Amino acid sequence: MPQRSYKIEFFQLNMVPNQNVSSIRELFEALHDEEYETSLVITGFPREVWGLVFDRYPASVCGQFRKFRNTDIPEVGSIGEDGEEIELDDDEGLIEKNFFVYYEENNLLAWHKNSHSSSINQFVNFLSTTAGIRVTAGPILQSDAIARLMSNDVQLKKIEITLPRPTNPQLYPRDDFGTSIIGLLSDSDADSLKISMGVDLRRADTEGRLSGRLKRTLRNLVQSGATTARAYVFEDGLEHPIDLIADRIFSWQSVETNAYFPPNFTMYGIIDTAKAECQEELDGYFGALEDALI
Repeated sequence: MPQRSYKIEFFQLNMVPNQNVSSIRELFEALHDEEYETSLVITGFPREVWGLVFDRYPASVCGQFRKFRNTDIPEVGSIGEDGEEIELDDDEGLIEKNFFVYYEENNLLAWHKNSHSSSINQFVNFLSTTAGIRVTAGPILQSDAIARLMSNDVQLKKIEITLPRPTNPQLYPRDDFGTSIIGLLSDSDADSLKISMGVDLRRADTEGRLSGRLKRTLRNLVQSGATTARAYVFEDGLEHPIDLIADRIFSWQSVETNAYFPPNFTMYGIIDTAKAECQEELDGYFGALEDALI
């Protein structure tokens, strides 16, 4: 059988609790019990949390986030013959899936990336909307990248950020910088905003570094969907670039299958294997982040 490869990415889910939901696990349990809507239209397509499993691995939740495509449906046919449209009922659509496993420790989400289905931001947008709470997903970076970025000994020289116009402004950082960005995008009717901020060391009136508060803002904007997020820092007199998009922890996993996706529990198995293979890097990230916050 042919080998198929699947990319597994890692995120830390963050949630602002309310009187109804106090943890990410409680949110998944509420969805399982249908206390909230399990299907919503997000960015033009019906999307659904499906098939939640709570006992596959310790302190974890397995599941799928499904997208239903009911427009621009492709044709089927044979070479040398006319194609035929695929006939779908009004309540049907072509299904694209993201598989995921949520681990309660560190609120870690291992996410199967499928560019034909949904992005991680569409997933947390769904969770936020259905429960009426704020849920975000922060990418897990290589430990040396987060350590260098957050270290008090490292000074920011320049940052570069590209942000799309948010479909849900509530998911953007609720700090002065995030509020200003939302205002710029809204007032200009722009679809994206590219920001570059830096210091000129040749100027006599410069502090020689950007405000350290921008380090956390940069991380927060990555959680909110930034497509570019780079920091240029000074450390021991040398300049180093840190790319918060490229320096993420991920794993490629392969499995023999004739299907587009192997059986559900096989997918959960390769996701759990990806986590095990990346455990040292994941521990390094959370350790570096904890050190930076002390």
